[in-house]
Amino acid sequence: MSAKPVSTSKEPPDHFEVLPPEGRGQPNSPVGPGGLRQQALSHLIAYLMDNIIKVPGTKKGIGLNPILDLLPVFGDGAATIMQMLTIMEAARRGVPKIVLARMSMNILLNGAIGILPGFGEAFAWWFRPSSRNYDLLVKHAPQAGGAVAAPRKASLGNYVFVFGLLAVVLVGMGAFIYLGFAVLRAVWHGVFG
Repeated sequence: MSAKPVSTSKEPPDHFEVLPPEGRGQPNSPVGPGGLRQQALSHLIAYLMDNIIKVPGTKKGIGLNPILDLLPVFGDGAATIMQMLTIMEAARRGVPKIVLARMSMNILLNGAIGILPGFGEAFAWWFRPSSRNYDLLVKHAPQAGGAVAAPRKASLGNYVFVFGLLAVVLVGMGAFIYLGFAVLRAVWHGVFG
């Protein structure tokens, strides 16, 4: 049984591997011990949220993010929770704090604009926050001689920073959900009196 090769392009592959190809994931492997598996969840999230349905004639696909945005208010919350998993993975992999903050801003920007009916869905399709965050994770994860570095031991300060960052994202999304309800209420009263 041969394993399928892992794509090295920026576009997510049409398949995901549960086990790394032969020779990878070994101690002297270019992927490093468990490195492929550690990024698989974040890659899967980026694919599902931004590219699961291919759009004929374009290089972009449609993912669950703009589809979830069609559910007023709750869709943005569900998308945010999925995207927060990538931030937690990036923190575990030792991505610098400034990059984690940038990833959080991508989520908050998508959530802020996502409350605008119609425009929010189009913005989510164009902006693709999950893919942006996955690209940041891949680009800024510590590398050593081409091998994915083992996750660093996190200090108490790192835990406080990451949980604080996630709390800010959750509070921000809570505010956007509240504003989303206010927008829906205003639209409802404008249409139905």
